[in-house]
Amino acid sequence: MTSAVFACVLATAQGPLQGQALLDDLSQRAVQFFVNESHPATGFTKDRASNFGTDNFTVASVASTGFALSAYAIGAERGWIPRATALTKTRNTVFALRNLAARHRGWFYHFIDWQTGVRVWNSEVSSIDTAILLAGMIAADEYFDDATLRGQVKGIISEIDWQWMLTDGGARPNELNIGHGWRPETGFISNRWDNYSEQLILMLQMLGAWASCPTGVWTSPVRQRHTYSNIEFLTGGPLFIHQMSQGFVDFDKRRDRMGYDYWVATRRATMANRRYCINNPQGFTGYGAQFWGLTASDGPDGYAAFGAPVWGDDNGTVAPTTVAASIEFLTAECQLTLNSMRTQHANAYGRYGFSNAINPSRNWVGPDVIGIDLGMAMCAIENFRDGLIHKQSEKSPIIQRGLRRAGFTTGRVPSAQTNVLYSPR
Repeated sequence: MTSAVFACVLATAQGPLQGQALLDDLSQRAVQFFVNESHPATGFTKDRASNFGTDNFTVASVASTGFALSAYAIGAERGWIPRATALTKTRNTVFALRNLAARHRGWFYHFIDWQTGVRVWNSEVSSIDTAILLAGMIAADEYFDDATLRGQVKGIISEIDWQWMLTDGGARPNELNIGHGWRPETGFISNRWDNYSEQLILMLQMLGAWASCPTGVWTSPVRQRHTYSNIEFLTGGPLFIHQMSQGFVDFDKRRDRMGYDYWVATRRATMANRRYCINNPQGFTGYGAQFWGLTASDGPDGYAAFGAPVWGDDNGTVAPTTVAASIEFLTAECQLTLNSMRTQHANAYGRYGFSNAINPSRNWVGPDVIGIDLGMAMCAIENFRDGLIHKQSEKSPIIQRGLRRAGFTTGRVPSAQTNVLYSPR
């Protein structure tokens, strides 16, 4: 589907949409981003794009490309993209990922040139960005159920050296916390996924795709419990760390072998983030029950890890996409906030929906959108609507094995326990 066709569809909506119509519009505009901002030959998707005009960005993010693969499935399902067109785009992108994009030991570099696939910005071979790419690829593979596509996807996954990333190439043979990545100039990055964060999807893929992966990979990272305004949650800080994996795997009413319910943990973190903005300890303009959502995003002084409570910066910058990405966890509150943002901050709504961030204290609206943030919001909206991405992901034998090896219960948690964060098993 061309951008012109998309423009005709979107132009039929006049005025500030509200409720489900607004959610549908946000999802459709996100799909439009992934169609328009993916290179027509390679399919590699820009890390960011202007929300109000043209731009000269040429850097693709492999994580953004993963969300693009999910977007093609969504677009086909919703009738926004002809299925044959969506499948062709998916096949071409996966082929280019396997044969053109820069990799090392099967792992992808974080940022690549959207036309050539070469590494840019001296970026790292990234474990988490590879995982997000794989998550979108797996969902698209299951949705289209196409033999040609499946062969390419299996090939990419088979070429990943999981043990190399876990053990720093063998230097840490007993390591259970996955490293963040590797650079050819300096070797392995010292940071590890040793605390609860966005890496749940990465750990599930490792457990599901690598038969020899020690199950301690799942239990080793520390789950830090905190309480703010009588709300208990895991970790805290920027909301994206709670939302990233939830877009691909349905953790609702499931517990792992340690007894944690990650759906409840994300709901609680969202509640705490919102409560912090209602309390507004620094007195920023606009903060309140209908204006909240702190996550890593653009800001008037540049990109930063905005977040609260517990950790993260806060300079009055709120990200509307992170509210949309919370829609299944705090439905009424998120819908109210999105409705208000659409009305009160109409200048922040462009061709791809809400701009990445808004700061009323500085009278600032971000000029761009960021692919991974649009992707998280898009997946959340579609999962809230009918569970589309969750259903596709969980068809995957890799995800199924990962969930089993992490010790997740397969039945429903009793209703009396559904709001309990942690219940030892």
